Amino acid sequence: MNIAVQVCGLINTIVLLIFYNSSKRLMLYKRRIFYYILLITLFNITTDILSVFAIHFSDNLSPIVVEISCKLYLCMLVVLSWSALIYTISDIMPKQKHIMVSSLLAIVGIIECFMVVKYPIYVYNDGYYVFTYGMSVKLLYIFGAVNVCAIWISTFVFSDRILSRRKYAVRLWMGIWLAGMVIQAINNSLLVAGFAASLGMMVVYFLLENPEGNIDKQFDCLNSIALSEYTGECILNEDPFILCNISFDDSAAVKGGDDNAEKKLKDLIDYLNTFKGINVFKSIDKNIIITSTARDKILNVINGFRTRYRLTDACIADSKVIMIEDAHSFTSIEEILRLINYMKSRRSDDAESLVTVTDKNVEDYERHDMMKDEIRRALREDRVEVFFQPIYNTVRKCFTSAEALVRIRNKDGSLIPPGMFIPVAEVTGQINELGRRVLEKTCEFMAGSEAADLGLEYIEVNLSVVQAERVTLFEEIMDTVKKYRVEPKRINLEITESALIQAKDAVLDNMNRLKDVGFTFALDDFGKGESNLMYLVEMPFDILKLDMDMTKAFHVNDKAKSAVKTVRYMADDMKLKVVAEGIENQNELDAFVEYDIDYIQGYHFSKPLPKPEFIDFVRKNNEGCRTA
Repeated sequence: MNIAVQVCGLINTIVLLIFYNSSKRLMLYKRRIFYYILLITLFNITTDILSVFAIHFSDNLSPIVVEISCKLYLCMLVVLSWSALIYTISDIMPKQKHIMVSSLLAIVGIIECFMVVKYPIYVYNDGYYVFTYGMSVKLLYIFGAVNVCAIWISTFVFSDRILSRRKYAVRLWMGIWLAGMVIQAINNSLLVAGFAASLGMMVVYFLLENPEGNIDKQFDCLNSIALSEYTGECILNEDPFILCNISFDDSAAVKGGDDNAEKKLKDLIDYLNTFKGINVFKSIDKNIIITSTARDKILNVINGFRTRYRLTDACIADSKVIMIEDAHSFTSIEEILRLINYMKSRRSDDAESLVTVTDKNVEDYERHDMMKDEIRRALREDRVEVFFQPIYNTVRKCFTSAEALVRIRNKDGSLIPPGMFIPVAEVTGQINELGRRVLEKTCEFMAGSEAADLGLEYIEVNLSVVQAERVTLFEEIMDTVKKYRVEPKRINLEITESALIQAKDAVLDNMNRLKDVGFTFALDDFGKGESNLMYLVEMPFDILKLDMDMTKAFHVNDKAKSAVKTVRYMADDMKLKVVAEGIENQNELDAFVEYDIDYIQGYHFSKPLPKPEFIDFVRKNNEGCRTA
């Protein structure tokens, strides 16, 4: 009997089933369909072998038994073909709709099987080669070709809704199967259709459905690929589930601060895997994500690992947990992870260790996300502008400098308030590009003749925290000033105390390099936050800017007045210039002039102005200005 090929296909399918059942896996809806197709393939090859035996021993068997064996095999090929179509379209619709469509396809399959059974079939047996022929077999080839073509067409029609890897795997699967049917149709003695089906299933297994591809080998839990598949199916089917992110971003013990970091994380994951009804995934940066359909199971897990590690590892026990109770309402796992990152960026160190995401959190995040997109579009469409707030020189009695401030203009011409986009830009890192854009536009202005004609000595440009600590800051700034041929001394770089608190060494290195080529520096918001005097001692500042809160307190609080007086004397000794910010009326101005404050900035003179208005303001108000 020529059953060697069928036996190979049978062994191959059995091995796939053994591998599939012995691996840790997520039994998702699509995975269950694949599993059923594996079983159908096994049954199909088994009936193929049985039909060969029936034909070979047809002299000793009833013709009805032989016919039933052969037609059962043909029907299983039909069932396998429309099952493959059901599997292919599982990506493009929710589960309930897919079940309904699958039911209709099953009816079509039953009709096809009925026609295969209805028409006659004949057998050939020469003692070694055996095969079937007749109208029943021809119908099988027709139905098989139609079903395979339907599968191929669906991968193109729904191309944007089927994963690229799935499209490739299914097309290769169908190509192998179609080739097997064509070979068998041309030469009936080559019974390779069943083997081709098994070979195609092996392709799908290794490209798509191999459970090992969803396992993090190091920690023996589900990985980010499995997380994407799980959440994608739940979101598509609108199946409610709860997702928790267990964050170790601040835990040196788990992130790698000691030699036992990996062991500790592995021990925690092993413990989490002992809980029933939850899925454990290792996310990026050694954070862990757990999911479940039941809130009480999630809380039981959280309470369980905190109790377990309370005495042995406080870092793990006190880890930050962000819980999203209606995770299925989002559009993708990427959106969920962005929300988690947003929540983490908004949390203070002393915040509650368990935070449940609320509707307001989601609304804030959506506004944050929309603003991030708006910043990106504004940068691309050159809607980022620089406004200049004049700074009054109390010695020369005119305006000799200004602070450059970033603004974003909507497409309708209105301005987005800085308080809406700057915090978002700082979190997303877009503040770097905004800062570069401000510097470039400022240098472009200072390179022109108007700035010199106005008597502007320098323009203050703010450096954000993330900018100030960048290792490429020196090169980026130098490239810009060289491009516009602006002398470094005409650009004063403002740095806030928060930048010094977060990355003092990196910032100091950048300051020293820039100072060496002629740039000057201002310490912004002095009197707010830490107000560490060592910054003035250790850092090469030229200007000290009094925070607006201090300048306001100066007029109502004697202690604040004494503090400003002390700062003034200290600045003189350290050869620092002093700027008072937030001056809003003549009385405030007179008081600071009396204290010999070098520069005054505030709405008393002007709000930040677009460049044309700023030029007009300075030209008008600098008439008769004293020369330096």
